[in-house]
Amino acid sequence: MTIPTYLTTLSHFTNFLTAYIHTLLYLRHLYPRPTFLTSRFHNTSVYQSRHPAVCEWITDAVSAIRTELLAGTVAKIAVVIYWYGIADDGTGAGGTGTGGAGTVGGGGEGNPKVLERFMLDVSSFPVVGKGERNMEIGWEGALASNEDQDSDQEQELDMEGAGASRKGKEKQREKLKAKALDVDVDVDMSEQFRAALITLTTRCSQLKPLPKNCSFNISLELKDEADIDPPVGHPQPWIPVQPSLQKTGRKHVQAEDQTDERGREEGQDLGGVRTTPIRTVEAGVFRFETWIEEGKAKFELERAPKIGLASSGG
Repeated sequence: MTIPTYLTTLSHFTNFLTAYIHTLLYLRHLYPRPTFLTSRFHNTSVYQSRHPAVCEWITDAVSAIRTELLAGTVAKIAVVIYWYGIADDGTGAGGTGTGGAGTVGGGGEGNPKVLERFMLDVSSFPVVGKGERNMEIGWEGALASNEDQDSDQEQELDMEGAGASRKGKEKQREKLKAKALDVDVDVDMSEQFRAALITLTTRCSQLKPLPKNCSFNISLELKDEADIDPPVGHPQPWIPVQPSLQKTGRKHVQAEDQTDERGREEGQDLGGVRTTPIRTVEAGVFRFETWIEEGKAKFELERAPKIGLASSGG
């Protein structure tokens, strides 16, 4: 077995993230279910939106996330579900910016209300320089272990084929080659991704339905380090999120006399009021945690009268 490089492992993760987002949109019923296709990914069922604009938006978002992961600036990735109020102008389809909050969708009463955040903590991802991204990456001692496994597998194959006909031996080799080309992901890594997707389905089925007029967006939380700044520039794929999802600052310090409304609201939706773990994933040297945060606004809406709910069971 060949040890994957940093870039190939990152590609496996971004493919997983793409399937994760599509499946999440299906499970939380943010778009009509007939607009999704059922597929197989890491030997489990996933869902993919058939709408070209949704697919393009998610692809662009994941591409922008990949750029920041390569730079080593990302601490957390969040798929955020908002509610825009009873009045809806029909433009809320996931946002017009890859990570914004104030510029997405339309209608509603005031700012969008954060109902749920599906979190991925990627702060422990390795940071690799450009010159080393195509080198094999793995835990110390893993390369020698995998080389031994390769040698054992070859010996087993030769022993099994010793008493078999030439035709049967070639058929077995072709089967192994076809499997490797089809999967292209380490078995352990694939099983980790599979378990995370299955657990996501289970956890979403346990959540209460969302109200109508919801949409989603994707945001990043950057590492709290002195040399990491927001990804601003031209073109600018990321824009600041609303104050309720902003950290209080790099040093978590605010002026004592700060009494304006923005100061009181800053960071109030971070963490939510209820947290549901999904899974800790160990994909090679890429280790991350996933969980769900349910915001205060979600429970306030549940108590409010005359708000229609759309089914979102998994």
